[in-house]
Amino acid sequence: MKRKLTAFLLALLLALTLCSPALAGAEYGSFYDETEQISSDELTYLGEETFPQLSKTLGVDLRVDVFTDEGVEDSTVWDIATYVYGNSDYGLGEEKEGISLTLLLRAQPDGSYAMAEKDWCVYVSLSQARGNAQELTDVVSDAVKPYMAERAWNGKDLTMSATALAQAMGAMAEASSNYILANCPPDGAGKTTETPEPAQEPAQEPAQEPAQDGADETTETQDLDQESAEMNYIFDLSDQLTAEEWQEAEARAADISQRHNCGVYVVFVDNFKKYGDGDDVYKTTYELYHANELGMGEGRDGIIILLSMAERDYAMFVYGENAAYAFNAYGQKQLEDAFLGYFSDNDWCGGVSHYLDTCDEYLTLAEDGTPVRSSPVPLILAVVAGSCVIALVVCLILRAKMKSVHKGVDANVYATGGGLTLTDSYDHYSHTTESRTKIVDESSGGGGGGGSTSSCSGGGGSGRSGKF
Repeated sequence: MKRKLTAFLLALLLALTLCSPALAGAEYGSFYDETEQISSDELTYLGEETFPQLSKTLGVDLRVDVFTDEGVEDSTVWDIATYVYGNSDYGLGEEKEGISLTLLLRAQPDGSYAMAEKDWCVYVSLSQARGNAQELTDVVSDAVKPYMAERAWNGKDLTMSATALAQAMGAMAEASSNYILANCPPDGAGKTTETPEPAQEPAQEPAQEPAQDGADETTETQDLDQESAEMNYIFDLSDQLTAEEWQEAEARAADISQRHNCGVYVVFVDNFKKYGDGDDVYKTTYELYHANELGMGEGRDGIIILLSMAERDYAMFVYGENAAYAFNAYGQKQLEDAFLGYFSDNDWCGGVSHYLDTCDEYLTLAEDGTPVRSSPVPLILAVVAGSCVIALVVCLILRAKMKSVHKGVDANVYATGGGLTLTDSYDHYSHTTESRTKIVDESSGGGGGGGSTSSCSGGGGSGRSGKF
């Protein structure tokens, strides 16, 4: 029914027929997915609970629509967003104030859907009395843009697309709330009679002139920087971080990843079982890594940690030759000890911060040719100490077997007529020495806050998993 309704609306758009299906907005709520393939519990909750409640509080209608290009291949996403907003009963109050995020996905030969980098837009309708529509458009677009990266919408796996969209909706909600509460509080909603001022279609970026001689390298560097800025490294799907904490962590992770050419990722989820096919948190982690082609460079080097809040499950996955050199089995355990205790104590920001710091340190050491490795000194000291203990025990045993010898006053006491005769023999017990060595279970641990982890392998890499 939804697909038929959308096709009908877009057909009307192409035919320039004016009609307003007033019940369209109410039929599918604040979030609509024409592909019917982008779904998660987070998206459902955002569309059915968060956005409707926030819209009521702010007095501004919040909407997210995912359309396909079937039947409208020649239409732009802006054309579709403008028409749907104006003809689907979007907007609140007499002025129909609202904000909509529209995505246009292109059908692929294999039946999947992919989105080009520019096939999304933010449409805002806002009365002049409440604020500047274009300014609000820019604010929301900037907040959403990091999640519109083409790598998350390449059609290979819509699980990451759902993840990216959920984060985009969260960023959209926060940016909208901050702007409206600061510039046009909800008390003023619907009180003006002025005509709403819709945002203008975003201006297209001018085409860059061909690089001059000697400028090729600079242009290439800028392109790489721009591409990298759109990548995501911190996926907070369970809202463990504030917006400020996430932004700081995202920037630090991007910096570390780009400097070392090794992706450093963090994923927070409510329940990892929603993102995989089984009950193995480690398997789910490496599946997410490969399905979304994470990592950097030809070898897709990277390290990712996933924390699942439902039962406090945790996994680390390391992939790529260079990453494995920096984070071998010993390095992974040491890295884990540096941050996992913070997560065990529910200090999410502290855990992420120490994780990023330690990753940066280990990657730097690896680049210098001195990766983190277990030292032979403790083993040598243990061997020396053990040898000393053994030698001491032997000496004590030999001493215990010796007779006490004293110089006699008269030599005749040792002599008889028939020569020397031993009439009695005595052994005097001194003591027994026992040496014990503590056996340490190296698979246990998880930081100062408790938990337990163990080494894992699979998915072409290695890592650890357990509880935090």
